[in-house]
Order: sequence, then structure tokens, then C-alpha cells
Amino acid sequence: MKKFRNILSIAFFVIFIFAIAASFIIREPISVLVSERRKAAQFPEFSVESIIDKSYFDGIEDFLTDQFPLRDKFREIKSFIQLKLFNQKDNNGTYFVEGHISEMEEKLNESSVKNAAEKINAIYNKYLSNANTRVFCSIIPDKNYFLAEKNGYPAYDYKKMTDIFKSNIRNMEYIDIFDCLTIDNYYKTDSHWKQEEIFPVVEKLGEKMGFDALDKNEYTPENLGDFSGVYSSRLAVKIEPDKIICMRNEVTDSAAVYNFETRKEHIGVYDLNKFKGNDKYDVFFSGAVPIIKAENTLNPDGKHLIIFRDSFGSSLAPLLLGSYGKITLVDTRYISSQLLGEYVDFENSDVLFIYNSQLINQSSVFK
Repeated sequence: MKKFRNILSIAFFVIFIFAIAASFIIREPISVLVSERRKAAQFPEFSVESIIDKSYFDGIEDFLTDQFPLRDKFREIKSFIQLKLFNQKDNNGTYFVEGHISEMEEKLNESSVKNAAEKINAIYNKYLSNANTRVFCSIIPDKNYFLAEKNGYPAYDYKKMTDIFKSNIRNMEYIDIFDCLTIDNYYKTDSHWKQEEIFPVVEKLGEKMGFDALDKNEYTPENLGDFSGVYSSRLAVKIEPDKIICMRNEVTDSAAVYNFETRKEHIGVYDLNKFKGNDKYDVFFSGAVPIIKAENTLNPDGKHLIIFRDSFGSSLAPLLLGSYGKITLVDTRYISSQLLGEYVDFENSDVLFIYNSQLINQSSVFK
């Protein structure tokens, strides 16, 4: 009987191995890993050079990993074992508490915070000091500010971060928006805030920057559908997806938007085609682009607002457009600050530098 069980076990193992191998041969390679929001590795092209530098074999390894049958299911099993059976507190650097997924980040990088301030100061000195501008800056807290420490996860000192930042910036007013937000203002499966929940931030910015902020009831919410954010794929645990809701009115729908990267113009601040892509959050102002401009066609003579931002600013800007004649969004992760004078007119404008705390803590990405 024992010998029979051993033979049966070996047979099942051999069948499993052959089934896996057959699936690689029969199945058409997938092009996109939807749950991970990235392109799947394809079988590499053979060349003598790739054999010599070993990139061919690395490519095969990537192909086998990404194309492995039932990849998502195995990732879920791995996550379940780590989180439930072994009681580990995180998986792939993410954790799940209070219905939210967040990313662990325990160390405050003081030199990075200072570098971020220095980069901002350099932009001020080069473009803003003699341009008759009013300049403001702000930090957006990441989800760990609300979740990490009280739930036993490592967290850095956010007050120390803002104190370092404020003590190093020059010639601009810092606007504290930490008290305008709670964890409920953020997506459960993603790092970003929800546009429909950030009107307290808009109100605070209006109060400090001197513009009349539009109320939430002056917009019509449109539910675009389900959204599983970047943290969802990393944790690899099935939870209910978020909904992306965009706030629309005549201003947002009639805005003339020009993308300096594609050199194309379109009407409306929401790029609904992006909702069909891998990163649905890109529906807000087309996502990560170096420079994009929106003109308020209902108030063409209004003042110009320039926002230096990361992806959080993409969903904030539409809620500010009604208070300005034009908004220009600049992301210096994708364009050198030395080139901005070729594309942006800084004269007689309001300027807002607003970044999330994770980026301030990793400011080496600024160009």
C-alpha cells in the first residue's frame, strides 16, 4: 500500500509538471498582467550577443515567471500563507488594516526632505523671483500617517518631516492640509486620495491662496466603475475594489486641455479612454505627463495657476480650475526643471508646489 501511494504521488507530480509544460506550449502568451497593471514578459529574441551577456536567459526566466499558469491564484495562496498561517504583518511590503491596504515605509530620509526643498528653491530662484508671482507649497500625507503607528506598523515622524521641509524652503508660504484629511479620503486599494473627498483641502487652499473655492454641490459626481489600485496587486489578497468617481461641471467638461508631450489638444480634463488602460487613475488629466495645460473657457481672463505636482495633483487640479482662467500642471519627475522656461510663462501667476509625503521622502526622482 505504501509503495502504491508513493507511485501515485510520483505520477501526480509528473502529470502536474507535464501539464504546466504543455500550457506554455498550447496557450497563447498573455500580453498584460491585469492584476499587476503591467505588461507581461514575452519570450526573448535569440541573438549571439544576448547569449554572451546572459540577457537571453534572464529573459526566459522573466517569461516563465510572468506566463506561469494560474499565476494570480498562486500569488493569492502565497499571500494567504504568509498573512494568515505564519501571521506575518506584511506581504511584498504592503499590509492590510482597517479595510485599507498601505505600503510600509519606516525610515525618514532627512537628506531627501532637504533635497526636495532645495529643488523647489532652485525653481523659485530661476523662474519665480522676478515674475510677480505668489508662491505656496504643501505636503500631502500618505496613508501611513493615519494607519501605521496606531496599528503597530513602523512609521516615521511626519512632524519632523514637515518641520525640516518648512525650515528649508524659502520665499513661499507653507499650507498645512494634514488636518483636512482622514483615512476615509483615500482609496482602500491604492495610495491616492479620492477626488470626491478632498473638498476640505480645496477649501483650505482657497482660504490661504485667496481664491473662491467651488463647493462640492457645484459638481456632479460620475461613477466610472471599479478600480483596484496598485496596492491590491502587491498584497495579492482579494478585497472589494474601489470606485473611481470624477467630479464634473461645465468648467471641467468645456476646458481646453493641451498635452505638451503628445502635442495634442482635447476638450475636458478627464481622459475617459485612460479608464480602459492598466492604470485607471490616469483618467485624471491623463496621468503622469511632464506638462499639461487646461484653459477655463468660461473664464478666459482669469488668473494663471501653476501646480508643481505628482499624481495626487492630477485629481486636485480639476477642482481648482473653476477659480482660475488657466492651470498648468508640471511634473519634474519627467522633465528637467532647466527646460521649463521654454514651455511655461510664469509671469503674474499663482504657483503651488504640492507633493505627497512619500515622494518628499524619495526626492531623488526630481530632475
